[in-house]
Amino acid sequence: MASQDDPTGAPIRASDAERDGTIDVLRDASAEGRLTFEELADRIEAATTATTRGELERLTADLPVDAHPIPRGSGAAGGAAVVAPVNESTVFGDVRRSGPWRVPDSSRFSTLFGDIELDLREAVVGQARVEIDAGTVFGDVTLLVPEGVVVEVRTKTFFGDSRQKAGLSGPPGATVVVLTGGTWFGDVRVKSERLRERLLGGLGRARG
Repeated sequence: MASQDDPTGAPIRASDAERDGTIDVLRDASAEGRLTFEELADRIEAATTATTRGELERLTADLPVDAHPIPRGSGAAGGAAVVAPVNESTVFGDVRRSGPWRVPDSSRFSTLFGDIELDLREAVVGQARVEIDAGTVFGDVTLLVPEGVVVEVRTKTFFGDSRQKAGLSGPPGATVVVLTGGTWFGDVRVKSERLRERLLGGLGRARG
């Protein structure tokens, strides 16, 4: 993609519409599996603070040449494929999702005598807002999200605690994850951990 800065080399200031358009392109790329959710969150945060067209251009430089930041007037990814809702339940077992799994607009996970662990960091998320209902009896619910993502916790816990250590705030345009459901005799945890930190932690445990 040709540089959008002035031919003389002087940087050109980016507009709000260009920042929004770049975020749309990034969401489309994530929906196509080109960016993990963690990468998307990082680039959205960078786009919201970019001051020049050149800074925005670098955020999409490794994407297809037809990925131009054209504002659509909406926060949703226009090219995102429709993903069918997920409804997964089990008894006497855990529900776990991690790696490059595709997150639909709406999903529901439930278990009896088991934990629910949903890791969104490498997930494919192209929507500006996703809703996840996670409920368990005699188990915990753990949601792991990238930094820069907003999580609205609407869960209920009975004889347990709700601990939100991540997703309390995010930059303008950040993806919003709405978490509903809850636990009986268990805790709800929302936390963030960089993928490289998980890898280093695993190496440390292996050496120990």
